[in-house]
Amino acid sequence: MKLGRYLIICLLVFSGISGVLAQQVPIGQWRDELPYTLVNSLTDAGTRIYASTPYAVFYFDKEDNSVVRITKISGLSDIGISSINYNKEYKTLVIAYSNANIDLIKNNVIINISDIKRKPILGNKTINNIYFIGKDAYLSCGFGIVVLDINKEEIRDTYYIGKDGSQVNVMALTKNQNDTLFAATENGIYEAWLDDPNLANFSSWHKDGRIDSTASYNTITFFSGKVFVNKRMPSMSTDTIYSFSNGSWQRWQREEYNPVMHLESNDKYLVVAYNYFVKSFNTNLELYTVVPGSQYPQVAIADKDGIFWVGDTYGGLLSYNPVTYSINHVEMSGPLTALAFSMASKGNDLYIAPGGRDDSFIPIYTAPQVYHFNNTNWKNLTSYNNPLMNKTHDVVTIAIDPNDSKHVFAGTYGSGLLELYNDSVIRRFTYGNSTLRNHSASDTADIRVGGVTFDASGNLWVVTSHNNSCLSMKQGDKWTGFTIPIVNENDLGQILVDKHGQKWIQMRYGNMNPNSIMVFTDNGTPDNPADDQSRLLNATVGNGNIPGTTVLTMAEDQKGEIWIGTEKGIAVFYSPENVFSGQNFDAQRILVTQGSYVQYLLENETVTSIAIDGANQKWVGTDRGGVFLFSEDGTKQIYHFTAENSPLFSDRITCIALNQDGDVFFATDKGVISFRAPATPGGDTNENVYAFPNPVKENFEGYIAVKGLVANAQVRITDINGTLVFSTRAEGGQAVWDGKNFDGKKARCGVYLVFAANDSGSEKVVTKILIIN
Repeated sequence: MKLGRYLIICLLVFSGISGVLAQQVPIGQWRDELPYTLVNSLTDAGTRIYASTPYAVFYFDKEDNSVVRITKISGLSDIGISSINYNKEYKTLVIAYSNANIDLIKNNVIINISDIKRKPILGNKTINNIYFIGKDAYLSCGFGIVVLDINKEEIRDTYYIGKDGSQVNVMALTKNQNDTLFAATENGIYEAWLDDPNLANFSSWHKDGRIDSTASYNTITFFSGKVFVNKRMPSMSTDTIYSFSNGSWQRWQREEYNPVMHLESNDKYLVVAYNYFVKSFNTNLELYTVVPGSQYPQVAIADKDGIFWVGDTYGGLLSYNPVTYSINHVEMSGPLTALAFSMASKGNDLYIAPGGRDDSFIPIYTAPQVYHFNNTNWKNLTSYNNPLMNKTHDVVTIAIDPNDSKHVFAGTYGSGLLELYNDSVIRRFTYGNSTLRNHSASDTADIRVGGVTFDASGNLWVVTSHNNSCLSMKQGDKWTGFTIPIVNENDLGQILVDKHGQKWIQMRYGNMNPNSIMVFTDNGTPDNPADDQSRLLNATVGNGNIPGTTVLTMAEDQKGEIWIGTEKGIAVFYSPENVFSGQNFDAQRILVTQGSYVQYLLENETVTSIAIDGANQKWVGTDRGGVFLFSEDGTKQIYHFTAENSPLFSDRITCIALNQDGDVFFATDKGVISFRAPATPGGDTNENVYAFPNPVKENFEGYIAVKGLVANAQVRITDINGTLVFSTRAEGGQAVWDGKNFDGKKARCGVYLVFAANDSGSEKVVTKILIIN
């Protein structure tokens, strides 16, 4: 009776915050931040329509209209999906990757078959298409055909069908009513008899001379007694669909300037996805309908109910009902692409700059875009919805106004500076309306913004590359330009303003510049250039002592120390205030012990990103070794995530950002993923303290977090009778509890009290946790 009363009381107490807690990602859990716009493959699974992007699989449930994502976090073995297909008889989804890896999903279990991936095959190993004959999945690969027995979950055979058994890029496969196999390749059409006992012998396959045997054919299907194949022309303006029956090929259709992306069929419809529209034909090969709603189709299918489904390049998944004329877009929130050159975060707002420049600081001319994530939904800014982004390119750096996270500045590498407010571009700063200066003396429009940031007073600082007037400050509407002669003809990147007001600017090391960092100070008088000072830092002792030559990242920690990452690991400027004092300020490397050896921290890794969490711990991204979390001083490794031991998409990390909830965003060369870490920023007071999950249900196995605490608070957890069951110290503004007592046993059902206070006891708070077992 008492227990029931406790439950009622506590559920009433906690009901007020249940909506907030429902959105929380548990400590230690991952979340994908992938694009779902480019759908490259579709398959009908009865009540579900499965769709794939290069990064993930998702399905639309036609019974309840729900959408479920299946990613590396869910258990997929890889990323880079090239094709999917569902076998209804064996209730198996086959997922193929561009590196020839394969996943099968049966009864919600993911089975990996990596034989082809691991096999040392030279050349193209992409699996282009999947075609079922009974229990066998015929995989059209970049080198030939692989037969996978999905019942036994093993590779049954491999066919090299080119001349003398050579490799040929097989794009797709089908068979006709006479059990003749037709393989569409980049070098003609190949045929074989399905029941030939020696299909593994190349001599069983014959190139069809009744059709252009040197042309490329990208897609093929069998429908209404005929084989249909598309002849892909180099210009793609004269693609032609041919049909085969009664021993001959006939030209069937040509749409001028509309290349054919995909052919698909079932027993009722032939569906043709062109580059700009989709058409379907009935069994009499009469036009049935033109499917609307898709601007750039990649693939299209018809389900058993006569609903047409289209995977679009930019619009994701949509369906069309030709009876009701209704179009349904399956909404999937995500960034527009997987690109992330840099990221910036404030509060729970994350902004991504997807542009870029190469290692020589040359623009790569990506489309002008900014992606904004508010920790629930994504908003993508492009030139389509922001006209001021027209004629710009390569957004490479972002700064968020410390006083208003809706106010953002985005630097482009070649088109000046964009000002954003509330997810709209409201202004563009160039040569004529700011002190920003051009890279090329002959082209005032070529303004290459390498870095942007705000200082402690809320002033915006902007670095432009390859000119003496390389530094600008925006204070309100007033611009102030700074001329620094020592940077003439140098490429400049990231900027960091430290606690002393000094500006640390990344420099490209090269033949014309033997330096890696420039430090500049206006000595607190931006209107008086007479007391400005600057200094170039390099590998020389007494002048920086930087390990290596290329500084790829810089970060200031909570103690004011400057951490840098280079191609030779990490170094720390422990006394950055001494740069202009004449005293020693050189960077130092961190010694760590590994086994019986002492070595410098990550000395064999190229460090691409460093981010500081709420507990002053260091998240470190590398070019080949994944992600590390180190203790405050860098001597203790807490985490090491790689693509092999975690859901991390790739070991190549481009940048890292953290939000106030403890989400750590890792940008890789294959997309962005986030991890909910224990540490969050802590303040001087306890604010909006709560625990999550709360209540804690009996099947929960993760960590319970107490959030909103004063920085590094002492935390004690007791049962309702005051018996201490756990104590810890907050990591920044958050404490975590595994739900067990000091004996390692799971805490019993009931209400638990959390007492937290700073060391002086001036900031105290009490909150509750309900555990239901």
